[in-house]
Formats: sequence, C-alpha cells, structure tokens
Amino acid sequence: MKHYLLSIAANTRYFGFDIILFIAGIAGGIVFLSKDNKLSPWKKFLSVLSGGLTANYLTPIVGQWLHLSDDTLYGVAFMLGYGGLRSVEGIFIAFINKAKKET
Repeated sequence: MKHYLLSIAANTRYFGFDIILFIAGIAGGIVFLSKDNKLSPWKKFLSVLSGGLTANYLTPIVGQWLHLSDDTLYGVAFMLGYGGLRSVEGIFIAFINKAKKET
C-alpha cells in the first residue's frame, strides 16, 4: 500500500501538484479557522481549500526565492496556507517591488 501511495504522489507532482504541500496548506487553513471569525460554512471550506492551493503553488517559489532548504518547505507551506489569499497578495507585492528595483 505504501508503494501505491508514493506512486500517486509522484504522478501528481508530474502535473504540478504536491500532495504534501497541499496538506500542509490545508492544515494552516484549518488553524486559521480557529480564530474567532463569522464565515459561512461555504466560505470556511473555500478558505481552507485556497490555503491548500496557495501552499501547493507558491511554496516552491518562496523556497527558491529565499534559498530555503527542503526541510523548511513544509513549514512555509503551513504558513502560506494559514495566510491564504493575504499570502498571495504579499508575495505579489514583493515581486512587483523587486521588478521595479531591477528596471
């Protein structure tokens, strides 16, 4: 069974989807929900899902940009999942500022 699960993870990575980073991001999104908020159940679901997707697609970018080791990427994925769309906004602003300095 373990071999089968590793095969699934390897195949999803081929398509740009890292299950481990996604789960770490979902965990961050769930922790975010523990804050006192008044989101509807649908918005809570979307918040956790966006945390997972944010972590999946942005963790490799942030890791490479900050020269982080592979061991730290899961923590970064968790934090990106916790931050959700605010993480996306912050990274986007940082890239814009970096591009302005280079031109």
